[in-house]
Amino acid sequence: MFQIMFQKGLWILGIILFCRVGFCQDWIKLPAIIHIASTVSDGEYSLSEIVKIAKDNGIKVVVINDRDLMRWEYGIWPLRNLIKKRVEINSIFKYGIKRYLNEIRMLQNKFSDLIIIPGTESAPFYYWEGSPFRRNLKMYNWHKHILTVGLEKDEDYRNLPVIGNFKGLRDGLAIIKLWPFLTLLVGFVCMKKRIYSYKDYQGKELAPYSKKWRITGVFIIILSFLFVLNNWPFLKFKFDSYHGDLGSFPYQNFINYVEKKGGLTFWAHPEAEYILNLKFGKVSFETRAHPHLLLETKNYTGFSIFYEGYKIVGKPGGVWDKILTGYCKGEREKPIWAIAGLAFDNKGDLAAAIRKLQTIILVPYLTKEAVLNSLRKGRVYVKKGKDSFDFSLIDFSVSDGLGKKGIIGDTVKVETRPLIHLQGQFLNNQQRVEIKVIKEGKVIKDYKEVETPFNLSFYGEAPVSKTYYRVEIKSKGIHLVTNPIFVY
Repeated sequence: MFQIMFQKGLWILGIILFCRVGFCQDWIKLPAIIHIASTVSDGEYSLSEIVKIAKDNGIKVVVINDRDLMRWEYGIWPLRNLIKKRVEINSIFKYGIKRYLNEIRMLQNKFSDLIIIPGTESAPFYYWEGSPFRRNLKMYNWHKHILTVGLEKDEDYRNLPVIGNFKGLRDGLAIIKLWPFLTLLVGFVCMKKRIYSYKDYQGKELAPYSKKWRITGVFIIILSFLFVLNNWPFLKFKFDSYHGDLGSFPYQNFINYVEKKGGLTFWAHPEAEYILNLKFGKVSFETRAHPHLLLETKNYTGFSIFYEGYKIVGKPGGVWDKILTGYCKGEREKPIWAIAGLAFDNKGDLAAAIRKLQTIILVPYLTKEAVLNSLRKGRVYVKKGKDSFDFSLIDFSVSDGLGKKGIIGDTVKVETRPLIHLQGQFLNNQQRVEIKVIKEGKVIKDYKEVETPFNLSFYGEAPVSKTYYRVEIKSKGIHLVTNPIFVY
């Protein structure tokens, strides 16, 4: 027993020394939870409860992603804005944007040893098909969600371009919507119509007004006034929910807006489906898996590989590798990064959920700006599973042996064959793992049944153009995925 403890002590001492001179020298590993909703929207825990539970479970960064707007409405044509049904439940907009942001700021002041970042879970678009009169009304695509991270100003939230938030979708004056004023004039003209034309010697009309024309005029005036109210405020909007599937446009529009405001965007659960054929009132709902939208949109920051983003997007050779390869070939301006999205709202034990899924963020110093910058640059790896909290990836780096070295998210130029280095361990119960090194969607190294702790190195091929390496580590209790290191 003494010998085992002694060996373990030497191993831990070695790690400490390594951290002081190697990978850990300039980078702090911060466990983070991302994508969690509070009672502000559809969550079970209050903001303060979430932060306290996170702190008690070793989390250093908390990204709150409450629902921005939970409001749905269907209007009857042609008076959709007057004859309509609206349903609204708790959201940031209903709670109050300023109140939401102020509470997060107060929590940041109270828990100064944590970094707390506000965000949203947004549904940029949905559309309707069918009719309530035929009892086949269906809402499509409301569960295609994008996470925002790091928006700080009230106005940035108030103008989010999501369906239902008309302020965020305004696109200038719609001249055509002023047409009811013309028919109002027609109505007043009809009111002036007389049975026949008869004037006295002074030219004054003496013929009686036409009853039929007056009834017609009243009808036109009332109808025109209704359309004036319906068309108010006479604006055109970028899109609405009555013209079918608009493809990637609403999502790209949303991504562009958040990027312009300095925020980050991540596709949430791109492989999740939500199909409810049982009627909720007179409405059913359908959202299909949408990994194709990651290919059809650009300039977003990344996606949630866990949960609901691995089988199609994140697996070796999946959508993610296609995007990364396209970036290396110059077909895309930016790469995309993987995070772990907790997607926790009212599903029970938050502490247990935290211990099964974390995003690890590498930062040079402990500030919110450093965390946001590392998320933007992909200095992140993710891990899930019952033993995930117990595992530490000590090093994943690529170097050329001449002093140049890149870590997760970096781009490094190598003059020779790149040296890939991997080191990791479980803090308590060591177990065997499988390690895959992936390059351009292909597994180039597959270490099976590796004993932990491990310390592995191998040489890759000298790059002829930009390429990348990323790593997966699996065992019965853990699934870890790193973001790529680019090499050229």
